[in-house]
Amino acid sequence: MSKAGTEGGAAGTLLAQAVSPGAIISGPRTTGATILPTDVLPKSLLENPLTFAEDLQLRILKKLPSAFYFNASVESSFRLETNPFQDPVKRVLLQKLVAPGEFPLLSAPQQQQILSTLRKTDSFDNVFRVLPSITGGFTLTPRTRVFGNFFMIRDSLFKNITLNTNVYSYAYGIQHDIPLGERGNLQAEVQFRELNQMHQHSVFDFLPGLTASYILTPRTVAFASSILQIRGRKYFQAPTREIDPFYTWGLMHQRGRWTFSANSTFVQNFRNQFGHQALLPVNNYSMISDFEVARRIMPQLPGLQAFMRAEPIWNMHSHNHPGLAGMDFRLYYGLRFSVTKPSLTAGLRQLEQQIEEQEKEETAPQTTPSKPSAMIMPYELQASQPQPIHGFLCLEQQRGAVPRVIELASCQDLSPSE
Repeated sequence: MSKAGTEGGAAGTLLAQAVSPGAIISGPRTTGATILPTDVLPKSLLENPLTFAEDLQLRILKKLPSAFYFNASVESSFRLETNPFQDPVKRVLLQKLVAPGEFPLLSAPQQQQILSTLRKTDSFDNVFRVLPSITGGFTLTPRTRVFGNFFMIRDSLFKNITLNTNVYSYAYGIQHDIPLGERGNLQAEVQFRELNQMHQHSVFDFLPGLTASYILTPRTVAFASSILQIRGRKYFQAPTREIDPFYTWGLMHQRGRWTFSANSTFVQNFRNQFGHQALLPVNNYSMISDFEVARRIMPQLPGLQAFMRAEPIWNMHSHNHPGLAGMDFRLYYGLRFSVTKPSLTAGLRQLEQQIEEQEKEETAPQTTPSKPSAMIMPYELQASQPQPIHGFLCLEQQRGAVPRVIELASCQDLSPSE
């Protein structure tokens, strides 16, 4: 499934209209959008590709070109969220909204609006998410692929409906694999994407990245990736809004129908240097971890999984800016269904190489032919030097008979001393 970063929320309205002129407001407040940077971060799928069913797989393989591949999935989940607005603790937020000692001087409507804002901090909520995604491409060589991707994220909150979000992503790019020994692989990728989010301006992203994976055991894979998101306002014009590096590392283990995964992503958002062109000119860092347990439900539908995922989120370096601060915890549970058609080009080429290597081994001439000891002829045992016990050995040459080793007394060519 592919992922990338967003601003963490659009610029919201100031509370200056709600407080007195003497109140201190620290910059624009974000709406605390529910889309995290890792929700749309490009990330290679390390799971084993599974098809809908064997009969459907055979039909797809017959109809589609061997070099074509695709992966389609849809994830439907509920989640419990502890801090949907990504706000700091109430004490710190109150200091951001109004100067110390100014709150009692405000009018009743002004106080009520500030208290309403404070109540949203650490407000538990439930969210329903639908995430369809489809990726398709062609294998140019066994190690090089071009692809296109589309996905959508729809978040619907039960209480804080102002955070409801729709995100659409359209992307294309190229990938190249570099083998690292027998178990390792390094994948280089460049992706070009346009991202549309409800209530926000569309953005364009350049996304170069590297992903390294290593097979620890046949069931366990370790991986690490680094992706640089270069964001701009218009198509193929970046960076004009922000620059965001992503650093991800993790493990995945499969056992029977179960899949266990754990990974963490450290995100840095640099926006200050772009001034008014940035949607939110505030730098911040985030650490987002995911711990997931998934299980295939039915053998007849290997692509159908039930999963549960815990996702703690730590916001840093934003100086407690509302919408980019505090700690949030998300607990997902739901279903995921995927259909995959792999590319056969790489597999066919590997099979051809194995056949060629086997044929070379069979036709290669043997420089030192070996012969079993049972096939050694008797005349090959004739000694050329005196033996410690019986001296020379000689062969009896009989016309029409097989040569055989005879006793010393019968030899015609005995040594003079004997």
